[in-house]
Amino acid sequence: MQQNATIIEFARQLLVIHGGKACEEAELHERICVKYGAERTAETWRHVQTALRDMKGNCLH
Repeated sequence: MQQNATIIEFARQLLVIHGGKACEEAELHERICVKYGAERTAETWRHVQTALRDMKGNCLH
C-alpha cells in the first residue's frame, strides 16, 4: 500500500516536471534499467508509467 502511494506521488512529481513528456521520460528510464540489468528498478518505472496513464485517463473523464 505504501509503495503504491509512493509510486503515485512520484508519478505526480514527474508530471509536474515533464508535463506531457512524463510517460516518455519514464519509458526512457525503464529502457536504461533493462539495458543494464536492473530489472527491479525497470519494474518500478513500469508502475510509474501505469500511474501516469491512469492520471491522464482520469483527466479525460
